[in-house]
Amino acid sequence: MYQLVDVTTIEAGQAVEIWDQICGAIERYRRIFLFLDFDGTLSEIVETPSAAEIDCEALAALKRLAGDRTVTVTVLSGRSCADVAARVGLPLIYGGDHGLEIHAPDIEFVAPGAESVRPLLPAECNRVRQAIRHIPGAFVETKRLSASVHFRQVAPGHIPALKDIVLRTVDASHFEVRTGNCVLELRPRVKWNKGDAVRWILERYRAVAEQAICIGDDDTDEDMFRSVPEAVNIRVLNGALATTAAQYCITRPEVSCFLHGVLEVIHGMAASA
Repeated sequence: MYQLVDVTTIEAGQAVEIWDQICGAIERYRRIFLFLDFDGTLSEIVETPSAAEIDCEALAALKRLAGDRTVTVTVLSGRSCADVAARVGLPLIYGGDHGLEIHAPDIEFVAPGAESVRPLLPAECNRVRQAIRHIPGAFVETKRLSASVHFRQVAPGHIPALKDIVLRTVDASHFEVRTGNCVLELRPRVKWNKGDAVRWILERYRAVAEQAICIGDDDTDEDMFRSVPEAVNIRVLNGALATTAAQYCITRPEVSCFLHGVLEVIHGMAASA
């Protein structure tokens, strides 16, 4: 069962289990790996996806974390790599399309099988657009390797019909549909998700799950939590408490507090070394 954690205080003698676990990983391995979702984690949930901006306090913390050799930061998003990288604007590792692609100055990776399905995506999106054109507020966002059917602005009474239409329209032999936060995700039917991306990055750096901190707010982030149960896994709450595989939960405004807390832990350990 997860803990709802107050991350606003990390002074000596007031550390909770989450900070003890992070300290232990730094002490043992000398390096930690931070995996962050974007929408609903580093940014507020907004009505229109194109309007999302990174929280300024979170950005300030990420700038400092990215400059610390103890930390490797990855942003794993449902957005394309180019989109999320432009919104963050830092030289980090970026995983786009729920980890189907991973990019960094020294990394160019696409999940096995995903590239072969890519030519089918535009036509698939057009079929879905045509099928849902009569539902006000619904729209399809085509990305590089996946697509999203957004329904945040759809009247609640129309949502069941929307989901049914999308499920009946999508070519299930090549694509799968997963439900997220007011969105249906159309993804290539390949065995790859955010959890696989986390594992791939850790293996690339010869790291282990205990070195990872995974933070996200949506059902696709549960793939991260289940993939590395030994990590510090944190579910971000944007509303009611959620069923999760994470050990800890925090609210979205506390994400920046947590990131600054990680910095304080790192600097405190370095000072006492």
